[in-house]
Amino acid sequence: SSGINAEYGGSAQTADSIYASKYTSQLQLKFNYFGDIISCQLKTCLLEKSRVCGAPPGESNFHIFHLLMEHIGSDGAAYPYLANTSHTFALKVTLPSIQNSLVELGLAASDKEHVIAILTAILIIGQIQFKSEDDGVGVQIVNPAVVKQVAKLLGVTNSAMSDLMTSTPQISGGRKILMNPLTYDKAIAKRNSLASYLYLRLFNEVLMCANKSLAGEDETKDELALTLDLVDGYGIKGGDLNNFASLCINYSNERLHQLFIQHVLTQPQELYLQEGLNWDPIRIPDNRGTVMLFTDIQPACLMDCIEEECDKPGDTTSFQADEAFGGISSPYFMLSHEIENVFTIRHYVGEISYDATNFHKMAKTGLSKDCKRVMNSSKLPLLERMFPDGAPSEWMSGKSSMCIAQGYVGAVDKLLKDLNHKFVSFVRCIKPNLQSTPQIFDEAVVEEQVRSSCLVETALIKQHGFAFSSDLVSFVQRYKCTHEEDRFRRCDGDWQMAADRICGNLQIDMDLYFVGFTCIFIKDSGTVLYLEKKRDECIDFIVTKIQLFWKRRYINRKLGPHLRAVRETLATADKTKKIVLPKLDGAFSDTINGFLDRIYKCWWASCLVKSLKPADQVKVRVCVTAHAAFAGEYSNNEGENTRVRKPMNVRKLRLKGNYIVSNQFDSRISQLLSQNNDNSAHGSHVIFAGPMNRLNRKHVVERGNIVLSDKALMFLTAKFELYPQKTMFLQDCSSISLSHHVDTMCVIHQREDGKDTVLDFGVTGVYHTLPEFVAQMYLMCREIGNKIHINVFSERIRYNNSRKPHIYDELSFTAKKDKKSKPGAPLCQLKNKVVIFYGGKDVLH
Repeated sequence: SSGINAEYGGSAQTADSIYASKYTSQLQLKFNYFGDIISCQLKTCLLEKSRVCGAPPGESNFHIFHLLMEHIGSDGAAYPYLANTSHTFALKVTLPSIQNSLVELGLAASDKEHVIAILTAILIIGQIQFKSEDDGVGVQIVNPAVVKQVAKLLGVTNSAMSDLMTSTPQISGGRKILMNPLTYDKAIAKRNSLASYLYLRLFNEVLMCANKSLAGEDETKDELALTLDLVDGYGIKGGDLNNFASLCINYSNERLHQLFIQHVLTQPQELYLQEGLNWDPIRIPDNRGTVMLFTDIQPACLMDCIEEECDKPGDTTSFQADEAFGGISSPYFMLSHEIENVFTIRHYVGEISYDATNFHKMAKTGLSKDCKRVMNSSKLPLLERMFPDGAPSEWMSGKSSMCIAQGYVGAVDKLLKDLNHKFVSFVRCIKPNLQSTPQIFDEAVVEEQVRSSCLVETALIKQHGFAFSSDLVSFVQRYKCTHEEDRFRRCDGDWQMAADRICGNLQIDMDLYFVGFTCIFIKDSGTVLYLEKKRDECIDFIVTKIQLFWKRRYINRKLGPHLRAVRETLATADKTKKIVLPKLDGAFSDTINGFLDRIYKCWWASCLVKSLKPADQVKVRVCVTAHAAFAGEYSNNEGENTRVRKPMNVRKLRLKGNYIVSNQFDSRISQLLSQNNDNSAHGSHVIFAGPMNRLNRKHVVERGNIVLSDKALMFLTAKFELYPQKTMFLQDCSSISLSHHVDTMCVIHQREDGKDTVLDFGVTGVYHTLPEFVAQMYLMCREIGNKIHINVFSERIRYNNSRKPHIYDELSFTAKKDKKSKPGAPLCQLKNKVVIFYGGKDVLH
């Protein structure tokens, strides 16, 4: 809402833009410590109020007036303030939407109607016409009905409005008010001045309401709040002959350019020299002479001369530049001897000429005290608030100048004073051409703007200088955490050495920084980002250390007595019987008690196992491993009807080891193991042996036997013959996959692609053969240092044993070989469950 009112109330159509701002705006954003916006304020100054009484040729009045005309269905030709303006595009909003936005900003419902009334009154004021009296003293109002209409809209009496337009009060020595008649020129000037100031104060009042609605709560209490100000000013005005408004705009541009030179060009070079940097100063164009011409030159400055000329008693038909500026002596000021009332000023962009003929009409627009008094006496609360200086206690004393020259200078001084106390950055806008035409780049025009704006000097300083600077104390205090020796100690005052140690410790190239007497300079932003990254890493490390130290202190203070009681209980407890540990009360009690219970259970189980014989300890390890691998959840019908699998009853798991009863097998296995020789490649003793079905690459089931030794997994035929190519060494095994769907099958994965093996142990008729084999193989691989893992799947397993990674074969197994099955087709179904495996070097799913 505030943006809409600022856009339509403070902008107009010009030759360069259809939404050209006619004021200098200062948007102030305030942030808290976390970077959140807590308030927003829009400050305005230097509004071009003279535009209310008539825009320059080819330009429009403020958009809000054209929006009002669009609402009432008029082209504005009946209003002199809009008659000669140019408005050639359709506006985006309507007048009712503007009124609604005023309510959102906090204005009362009655005030939104008064805003429209005041805007209408401003346009009607321009219709008031005068004629001089026959004796030449005083004026008469030609159309008193118009004055009556204005008085009604503004909420004042008709007589007060008529007297205001035709006379001016004068306070005599006896504090008596005398009414002096106005001349024709002064009546016109007073009429235009009233219209201009009505609009100016209405604009400021609306923005003040916007600032109240955008002000954050308790923002002044935030001591760490930071403020960001965005200042948008006019561009410098050139052209053939310029008026008084252009003179004021160009003065503000000269002051802003002077601020640019001071902060961007002068101060960095002075700082380099003061800090001992070997710096060759770059010559900078200076505009101090032009700035002094306006306000500080002796014996007379430009603004003082304009004010003196405007405040002369009597009527002046035109501004006399020769008389007003005769006392100015400056190389930046030239009076024209060829064209009357024309003078030239040498600005930083070049020489600009001004026509002073109508300076008195535009400069003598200060609001008289009787205008303030009448507006303050209005029945409209909004208008009364707009003119607080119209109270009798204010306007009865003192004398005010009708010239606005020094007032404009004061407004610029106030803005610059505020900016000088901040860290200032600048955005320079460069026009690609003078015709405001897109897609055209005029190299000469752009080069002239770059040269006059001192951008060449700025680029040279940035190229040879440094992008970042900081005082040594702040730098060391911020980044000393990155240096382990300086992290927790105070600096003894040698800040230069401390800064050097920090940069040297982080291995920053010496060409990228320079340590001066009181400041450090860093070449590019990448180095600053590197410093910030290292600082963040060190802060994380320090915070972790502090938290760890706090936790240790907390444990020693809070948990120490409890842990000592637990330790005494365990030391005196019977390890063959389960005991109850002391319980902790207070913070984190549930977590700590649960943690200690888990530790105790593991410790008690270890004590029980260690109390057994070595052979029984091996059996317990096998049973526990089998129980962990085959307990869990599984699904029927591809994920439907999920059921929880009952844990395996390890008491019924009888570990037989050798399920092959044959003298031929005993002699053959003894021969393979070289009579229990430890140096045998196939191992020294048998861990597990039993019949099984193995699936070869052609999808053919091979009936045979499997032998697990302490070094290898061997596959024997039904006649106990060993095929060397079918021997798998335990060191080459990568993992074991099994499924909850069928408990008689598993997949042994090797590290080499295409060497995985599918086994079915259902031929033994004993349900615990597969669990025993998986557990024994897992433990033996771990014992030789091969830390394999077991993949347990609750869904179907897909397995790919092909050398081509994109070919997948669906396989099924049974205890009997189906001789009628065709190659490549599923061999059979086992309880209508199809087990599918998928893998490569390792199992993926």
